[in-house]
Amino acid sequence: MATFAKPENALKRAEELIHVGQKQAALQALHDLITSKRYRSWQKPLERIMMKYVELCVDLRKGRFAKDGLIQYRIVCQQVNVSSLEEVIKHFMQLSNEKAEQARNQAQALEDALDVEDLEADKRPEDLMLSYVSGEKGKDRSDREHVTPWFKFLWETYRTVLEILRNNSKLEALYAVSYSICVPLIPVYILFTHDMAFHLAVPFCVHNQ
Repeated sequence: MATFAKPENALKRAEELIHVGQKQAALQALHDLITSKRYRSWQKPLERIMMKYVELCVDLRKGRFAKDGLIQYRIVCQQVNVSSLEEVIKHFMQLSNEKAEQARNQAQALEDALDVEDLEADKRPEDLMLSYVSGEKGKDRSDREHVTPWFKFLWETYRTVLEILRNNSKLEALYAVSYSICVPLIPVYILFTHDMAFHLAVPFCVHNQ
């Protein structure tokens, strides 16, 4: 575990690692600092570190890392600067939403491109029928590869956020907003992850009412 004299040094090191394509190592460096007992008093550099930390968590889809870091940052912030925690959480949710939307758009663009190819091709009736069946399978495969992982991560993001914000009177407004977003996500999540989501999603949201 790397140790840093100042939090800013950890952020600088993480930026260096990102620059050479080592995002996982950068995330680990920031995680080590955030979870260190040396930095349990809030200071402004920690907020910048957390912003970069959640960016890496989203890029790498590391939900467990995100949760661990936010729990530690809540401990640091909750008595002195809860608004900083709020800003980090908002950033985390925004990034996760953007990634899920990008994945959905990319999958739709791929599907549209395949449809154009089918229309332009001179095919026999049996070929058209086969392309219809394989097209559905292709769409399912595209969803599994591009969309489903990001919608799973988006759902995990909101689960984490609700757990972090729960039972904190200073963050009730953000909790209410997060909950109102989380509930409509249930049918979308089920659509992309099928029946296993139903058993996870509904009890969780009922529990967090």
